[in-house]
Amino acid sequence: METYCGLSFMFLFCRHPLMATCEDSHLKFIQTINNSFYFKETSSAPCETELCSDAFRRREPPISMWIQSKDQKFLVLKTSGKFEFEDRTVHDRGQPDCQFEIQIYQDSLSNKYQSVMLYVCADGEKMMISCKDYKEVCPEPMDPEVLKMITAAGHKALFRWKCISTGKYKFESTMYPGFFLAFEHVEDMPCLHKLILRHGSMDEVDESGIFYVNKCSP
Repeated sequence: METYCGLSFMFLFCRHPLMATCEDSHLKFIQTINNSFYFKETSSAPCETELCSDAFRRREPPISMWIQSKDQKFLVLKTSGKFEFEDRTVHDRGQPDCQFEIQIYQDSLSNKYQSVMLYVCADGEKMMISCKDYKEVCPEPMDPEVLKMITAAGHKALFRWKCISTGKYKFESTMYPGFFLAFEHVEDMPCLHKLILRHGSMDEVDESGIFYVNKCSP
């Protein structure tokens, strides 16, 4: 009998524990219903490269999503090279600068939170959200070959995310644990917000660090 795992966008874990031989089960994306993502668990198969004790391995193909602030502004990669939040018309939401791909990674260190990479296409190039330091984030070109397998305890473009409630998420940096993606007002431009890193915790209720994540619609 086929088994479908109706799991939230946050908690998509294999039932089998991670082994040194990495003969774990594989999840295949099936469909999206009410902001929940459904995966089918396929048969186990050994992978070509062993998963190290501190490592992230890319899993299913990414899913296109809109990322919004509490006041429903859309995260956008501006031509200035900055990530900012702004209002978007129904037509403008279809532009690639605000349609983010969320790539899920298998995390060898955490069985509680999944790790994800967020990137957007600009001028035909994939630009990922990358931590510059403890406060700043910036767009950085994505190297798909290098990022298939990350053998480190953290990466500047990987975030552990937690589902707060339906469609709401927090993103913690794996490079700087305890620091989360957040938005703040742009000086002299109250209608805009920029994306930053801010110290906090997974259980802290901070509206500036909670994002609405919804599947892009045609």
